[in-house]
Amino acid sequence: MPLRLPALPRWRALRTRVTVGILLTVVLTLWAGTLGMGHFLRQDMEGTISAQQFSTVSLAAREVDRSIRERLTTVENMAAAIRPAMLAEPSQVQDYLGRRLLVPLLFNWGAIVTDREGRAVASIPEHLGRVGTAYGDIDFLRQVLDDGVSRISDPLRGRRTGQPVVTMAAAIKDSRGQVIGLVLGVTNLAMPNFLDDVSAAKYGNTGDFIITAPLSRVYVTSSDKRRVMQPGPAPGINPVYDRYIGGYEGSGQARSSRGVVELSSSRIIPSTGWLMQSVLPAEEAFAPVREMQHHLILVSLALTLVAGGVAAWWLRHQLKPLEEASGLLDAMRSGALPRQPLPVRQEDEIGQLAHAFNGLLAAIVAEEAQAAEHAANRRLRKIVSHVPGVVFQYRLHGDGSGSFPFASDAIQDIFGVSAEAVEASAAQVRALMLPEDGDRLFASMQASARELVPWRVEYRIQHPEAGLKWLLVDAVPEQDEDGGVTWYGFITDVTRAKVNEAELRIAATTFESQEGIFITDADNRIIRVNRAFSEMTGYSDVEALGRNPSFLKSGRHDQSFYKALWDSLAREGCWRGEIWNRRKNGEFYAAWTIISAVRDEAGATTHYVAAFTDVTEHKAAEEQIQRLAFYDPLTNLPNRRLFLDRFDQALAAVIRNQEQGALMFLDLDQFKGLNDRYGHIMGDELLVEVARRLCLCLRGVDTVARLGGDEFVVMLQSLDRGEGQAARQATGVAEKIRITLAEPYLLTSRGEAEGDVVRYSCTASIGICLFGNDSPGRDELIRRADVAMYAAKSAGRNTVRTYVPELDRLA
Repeated sequence: MPLRLPALPRWRALRTRVTVGILLTVVLTLWAGTLGMGHFLRQDMEGTISAQQFSTVSLAAREVDRSIRERLTTVENMAAAIRPAMLAEPSQVQDYLGRRLLVPLLFNWGAIVTDREGRAVASIPEHLGRVGTAYGDIDFLRQVLDDGVSRISDPLRGRRTGQPVVTMAAAIKDSRGQVIGLVLGVTNLAMPNFLDDVSAAKYGNTGDFIITAPLSRVYVTSSDKRRVMQPGPAPGINPVYDRYIGGYEGSGQARSSRGVVELSSSRIIPSTGWLMQSVLPAEEAFAPVREMQHHLILVSLALTLVAGGVAAWWLRHQLKPLEEASGLLDAMRSGALPRQPLPVRQEDEIGQLAHAFNGLLAAIVAEEAQAAEHAANRRLRKIVSHVPGVVFQYRLHGDGSGSFPFASDAIQDIFGVSAEAVEASAAQVRALMLPEDGDRLFASMQASARELVPWRVEYRIQHPEAGLKWLLVDAVPEQDEDGGVTWYGFITDVTRAKVNEAELRIAATTFESQEGIFITDADNRIIRVNRAFSEMTGYSDVEALGRNPSFLKSGRHDQSFYKALWDSLAREGCWRGEIWNRRKNGEFYAAWTIISAVRDEAGATTHYVAAFTDVTEHKAAEEQIQRLAFYDPLTNLPNRRLFLDRFDQALAAVIRNQEQGALMFLDLDQFKGLNDRYGHIMGDELLVEVARRLCLCLRGVDTVARLGGDEFVVMLQSLDRGEGQAARQATGVAEKIRITLAEPYLLTSRGEAEGDVVRYSCTASIGICLFGNDSPGRDELIRRADVAMYAAKSAGRNTVRTYVPELDRLA
């Protein structure tokens, strides 16, 4: 039956809105000519221009502050890397500086390392000849030597070169926290440097950008080169400039020392206390205001013509969604755009058409996804068809019924049913179970679902052709999002083992079987072995006879294990379990073993009969499934499931130990561009290298996981108990990660020139969220880290942002 769209009310019809819109346009246009607000225009425009200028200065100040903090962090990291023993050998320090390839990029006049007295012991570039020069008498360096706090100098003249320089200093400390030297990063303001973006820019046509050191009232840099290293106006000459020096942030007008009325704005650069300023002559700043006042007169004369234009615009605006939908459909048809829902601008006839198309598209996508899932299941069945037993995924539904969303082809051999027959319902498999085993089977399943512990149980089925079978179920449960439980594991036919066990208790009548068997006397000396024993262990019957079975020990079990084994034999006359033994060639193997005590009529033990099966491959398959459940197959990092488990443990630990932790979300910038250009194989290669670098940046107690795609998460534990120090530690690690990931990657091309090495640069945006004793729940902490990461993206990428509540409002 075709879908019938509901009839629209007359007031929502397109024809009605077009007619009403034209009439309103004419009326509003005529009334607009009578309204005059010219006397408010200058006041509003002046405020807008001032706010715009202050916004521009604030943006420039943040960028300069970011560059300064990045360089200061680099200097501090270098200082932390230099140990006292290394400082005692100037050649080692010189060699260390020579390997810091990033230093010349950040400091155009290189770096200097001094001893406790401020005398240079190493320097790059070496041709400047600064080794041996004493800097300890410089005030700001003496302060760093005294208190160990990193500082940035105001512009100074070099004592040897006379060049204007800015120096960043960080203290080198010994194990007791005593200052034993300094690392200096030097920037020559007369050479190209990181402040050139300020000095090269003009504000407006005749305005300037200026950075001022407020304590010395000296210009650090300026787009007017004549001002660099020159003092600003003396106190009392320019009152607005004096307010800026006193710490005021904002805009103002004043007559400059050159006699020109200027509009200026100032913002403090937090990392240095410098002032980021812009100045623009008022005549240029407010020229648009005067011009706009003149235009108002002309606009009032043209209102009649505008009414007709607005009416035409209204019609075009109302029909624009239809034109947009048509363009999108044509682009999707030609392949220029991927399939996507049409936007619904209004709930009118065009909106109904978009809703109908979006519903059709959703149905098509759902069918394609289902087909892809079936194809993936078919591939997985081919892979696991060679694994002994049934590899399965079993889902328990809310009504108590079950189904096998996935089962390997071996289910046909064990149960006599196809994998397709049990996808929707496991009723056929349940019908084969012996009724007397039902309570025990379902009780163990419910206990596993309730406590989320491994499900391991033996039960019997009546096969329609093969008769009675013993089966072993070994599976791991996982909680589903809808509250249900799904198990992943194996079903193994253990009928042979069960039959052998029963027969061995009577007499070893089935001695020459496929299982390894050996018989010992009451003193535990081997008196007979079968051929399977020799094939599995590598020992011939001659080598084994007369020996104690302990020569097969692997060393993996302690004395308590063997004591429990002998206690079970003495108490019950039988023991079954898994033992790790060693073959003659030294290879370890896992054996499912059944040991029975043979007793005479008086109840005395005369012999022991042991039968074992090599289950090493089964164990390996179990371990592989366990790894696939908890680790990312591409990077070998923990996946989301394992990360959430460790995160829950970390939250409990911070409460127990009264310490701090940090959660970081990392997203690679422009990662899609690499996949689009070189393919997903090279993208995977980049993800593997990113994972390796992340691991190198962290301690053993920390966790790094891949959530999917190019998203990674890092969890830091055992940080300082103080929130401020913990925040600095987390930021330091994040900066280290950001710098490490920004270093170029050498990737192997898979394109037209296959095998070529591609040098690729990729950065990361990092969001940080601290957690401690009073932190909210896990989901809220994850959300905060995600918000901080998107704030880093919004800040221009390749940066670090720590979560603060204000980010929620911005997000």
